[in-house]
Amino acid sequence: MAQGTTQDKGELFIKRAKELNLAFIVSLSLFFLVSLALYSFFSMPVSAKLVLYIYGIEISLSLIAYLVAFIIRRRLFPVRMSDKYWSYTAVRRYFWSYVLLCLPFGVAFIFYLFAGNLSSLVLGYLLSLCGLIIFRPRKGDVLDEVQEQDRDKP
Repeated sequence: MAQGTTQDKGELFIKRAKELNLAFIVSLSLFFLVSLALYSFFSMPVSAKLVLYIYGIEISLSLIAYLVAFIIRRRLFPVRMSDKYWSYTAVRRYFWSYVLLCLPFGVAFIFYLFAGNLSSLVLGYLLSLCGLIIFRPRKGDVLDEVQEQDRDKP
């Protein structure tokens, strides 16, 4: 990889970043499927008011996570390949935005462990899954010197 062109490195990096995104989606889905399989062990009667509070927390947390991920996407990307640790920086930004996008499912999973409410778990899963799909890596997230010069030309 050290002998390839910078464009090849950028394309390979985006491919690996998409695989990181896919790994987050698969692990989230596995947690969800295992939780569904264990539903009979965790189900308990829960107050409707408490469930509504959890829905509100999940939706507001997902909106905040989407906003922060959008800010990260707008302000901190694209990463320039001319920097010394460009790949480390980009992976770190992807990773933390994906962790933020998985927070609604994390809250739903904790509530599921204590109260066994399946509807809040499904809502948290769908909100997190949509966030991970929306904020997938794109080709323009990593720029090399040639792309930067082409972008600056009028």
